[in-house]
Amino acid sequence: MVRLRLRPRGGPSRIERSDSAHAAWKSLQAELKGAKGEDRIRTLLNDPGRPSLHDVRLPKASGDGTTQIDHLVLLPRALMVIETKHYAGHLSGHPNDEYWRQRIGKEEEGRLIYSPLRQNAGHCAAVRAVTSQACLDVEILNRVVLTGRASVSPALQASVRTPDALADELRHNCGEASGLMMGLWQRIVRVAHHTKN
Repeated sequence: MVRLRLRPRGGPSRIERSDSAHAAWKSLQAELKGAKGEDRIRTLLNDPGRPSLHDVRLPKASGDGTTQIDHLVLLPRALMVIETKHYAGHLSGHPNDEYWRQRIGKEEEGRLIYSPLRQNAGHCAAVRAVTSQACLDVEILNRVVLTGRASVSPALQASVRTPDALADELRHNCGEASGLMMGLWQRIVRVAHHTKN
């Protein structure tokens, strides 16, 4: 439970926190913002007739542990793996970089963040490991969707989507999935069910 303290009358306008309390507060804020972004995409994906999974766990392709996928969508001829990020500021880097730089406000240096494309590539590898036992050539689409107010450098623009751009892409990929794709989807659902814990 989070406890809010009232500021004493005449006291400082900001409550001072210890470093660990401040870190916990920032972590909670990030978690809440991330959940808000994921909920927005979940609502978009919950279109009747479009099979999708949310917060799904699959075994890592390497076999050591599991990976958590924000959203997984069955399309007529592909599987779409979506990583949702709720960032602010400006993101720069290259799609192949391991780390991107996030600058907020007038920061010169900013901070390094692990590339969401790389993160989602690991999720795509986990999906491929599950589906390759039945079909080697299924198309797996790696999508990173930014739900916050972040702007991106020109080099990254083609690699990330807004929720509106994702909605457009889904509208262009509507239709019924083939029997093969439905079989792969059922395989993923079964593996995810057994990987929950």
